[in-house]
Amino acid sequence: MDEKPDWLEKDFTRKTILDRAHLSVQEISELGIGWIISSFVILYITGNLYIIVLEGRIPDTLLIYLFVLGIAFFTHELFHKFIAIKFGAKAYFRLSRQGLFLTLISVIIGFPILATGAVFWWGEATASPGIRGRVSAAGPLSNLILAGISLIIQGIGWMLLIDIPDIGLILYIIGSFGVWLNVFLGVFNLLPLGVLDGAKVLAWDPKIWISLMGSLLVIGFFGGDFIPFLYQGQGGGFLGPYQG
Repeated sequence: MDEKPDWLEKDFTRKTILDRAHLSVQEISELGIGWIISSFVILYITGNLYIIVLEGRIPDTLLIYLFVLGIAFFTHELFHKFIAIKFGAKAYFRLSRQGLFLTLISVIIGFPILATGAVFWWGEATASPGIRGRVSAAGPLSNLILAGISLIIQGIGWMLLIDIPDIGLILYIIGSFGVWLNVFLGVFNLLPLGVLDGAKVLAWDPKIWISLMGSLLVIGFFGGDFIPFLYQGQGGGFLGPYQG
């Protein structure tokens, strides 16, 4: 989003470590809340929440899901933020009441999405279509980078399955889930609809949009073992997109 919200007036004077990092306690708190809420959605979709509540045990994959989602969530949002700041804008992550409500409704109807919040940014830079396009492309680009790294981790895990099965399996699960999650986050955010990143990226440079979308789909194809994550848990489940 590129409009300055009326609920925010922040002085970015650099005084502390957080100030130098262009962050605040409130922003970190809201990022943390967004991650926690998203984690509950992930646990619900994958069946882990059912195991925790009804069976009273912690699934072996719990920490893996939370870790991979945390990396994807924070990286996506902070890429938006820091690229906007690079171009002279002020940027701030904020939880969205509408997004939280949409997330809740999507879970109820059986097509969960993650839309807990977004990075708001403002300043003279917002007047430039090129800068808007670059800032919007930053989020999906982060997912593309993480999906590529996850694909490598998946491959390493696969190679270690025979000689070091315990470590190999952990790396394979991390890589597979990382590919799946980041491909879906990136692809959804690149859809040229409404306030999603894809609309601004496509308006700025169709070649960049095609490159990002195509690269994500190629990685998703080669990391094909992410497909089983689509339908897991009680009655199946689909991890839908994340908006941010």
